[in-house]
This record gives sequence, structure tokens and C-alpha cells, in this order.
Amino acid sequence: MFIVGEKINTSIKDIEEAVKRQDAAFIQDIAREQVASGANMLDVNVGTRIYTEPDDMKWIVKVIQEVVDLPFCIDSPNPEAIEAGLSECKGKAMVNSITAEEKRVEEIFPLLKKFNSKIVALTMDDKGIPEDVERRYSIAEKLIEVLTKSGVALEDIYIDPLVRPIGTDSKSGLVVLESIKTIMSSFKGVHTICGLSNVSFGLPKRSLLNRAFLLMAMAMGLDAVIMDPLDKEMMSAVRVGEAILGRDEYCTEYLTSFRQGKL
Repeated sequence: MFIVGEKINTSIKDIEEAVKRQDAAFIQDIAREQVASGANMLDVNVGTRIYTEPDDMKWIVKVIQEVVDLPFCIDSPNPEAIEAGLSECKGKAMVNSITAEEKRVEEIFPLLKKFNSKIVALTMDDKGIPEDVERRYSIAEKLIEVLTKSGVALEDIYIDPLVRPIGTDSKSGLVVLESIKTIMSSFKGVHTICGLSNVSFGLPKRSLLNRAFLLMAMAMGLDAVIMDPLDKEMMSAVRVGEAILGRDEYCTEYLTSFRQGKL
């Protein structure tokens, strides 16, 4: 499982304040903690910094790179902020995200070509987020076709089927699970990714729901997730899922995590 750490986001009050006062040490500590906990990539989002987002994005990538050697997921709706972040990245980064909306395609495609980035592709278009598997698959198919024709490698495409709260739509979790299975069985080499926490929004015992959904999604083929790697129970679920699904030869990672007290 490819884990994208989500903790460096200015929607989190402490992160917002650290960015505002340019507290590099605080940001660097959060980055180190995520790496130590098993993150494979770090998501960076400074979207609440509306008037200074490009400069803040550039700064935060720079200070994190001083202390950790992981690739970045540059997370923003603002093309200028994305470009600022990508220009500072030393390695191959990921852009979060593109949709099938015409305006978004026009904004993001030049950046993918310029920086040879990986891409999170959301299954939504100008009509919004589909409620059924068929339309999500159709949008995924369209995005994959357009991206690959533009030179993006299949293995650099991460399709996000967009998790919605089951508390407001009881079938939405099942739709995402079936979408993952359909996409992964149809497009060899393509990845699927999702942010888990939406599934439990508005419900009690959210962590329990998130863990159960993660294991079901892994069984459908999900191979990347945006999550909090400091959540020990969630990371334990990842290790358990990999072992049961045959993704952890001889349960090596599971046993290592047990010996290190991480389960």
C-alpha cells in the first residue's frame, strides 16, 4: 500500500499557524514523524493561505526537503501554487488533482508535461460527482485516455473514485468499492487512491468505519491511500490487509511491525 501522509495541511490549525510564522522546525518535525510512521509520500496543502499560497507552497516544500527524502503530493486547486511547489521539488512529485472538467484539464495538463509529474485524477466532470459506478468508470476511462495520449505513463495515474459519506447516502461506500474493482480490473498499471475519512463523516466511531472501509477497498484493489500515518490503528489495518491479501510475502512487514510495537 502506497501511503500519502496528510498531516501537512493548513486546514489544521497548528499547521496554519506554523506556516504563518514561518516555523520551519515545527513543519519539519511533522514531516519526520510521518516518515517514521511509514509514509511513502507527503501531501502538502496550504490552500487556506489564499493570498500567499504560491509562496507558502514553495517555502513549505523547501523546508521539508531539508530534513526528509520523500516525494511530494502537491495538493491545491490553484495552478500557480501547484507550479510553485513542483518547481521546488527535487524528485518526481504528484499533483493532486485533475478532473474531467474542461477548465481543470486546460490548467493542469501543461504542468504535468513540464514537470513529468504523477497525477491524482478525480472521477468528476462538469456535471459533478456521479452517483453510479458506470459514470465513474466512464470518467476514469476518459481521463486515462487523455492523459496517456498526452504522454503520462499509466503507472503515474492514480484514479480517485471520490468517497462520499455513507451517513447521507447509504449506497455511496458500495459504489466506491465497485468502482475501484472495475477500474483496477480494466486498466492494468493504473493505480487507485482515495481519502478515507469522508466515508464516516457525521457518524460516531469514525476510526472504526474508516478501518473497515480501508480493508474492503484494499480487497477490491485499492493500492494507494491519503491518510494520517500517525494513526496507529489505521496503519495496523494496512499491515493486516496486506498480509491477508498476499501483498506481504511471508508476512514480513506484519511481523516487523509487531516486533517494533507498531501493531
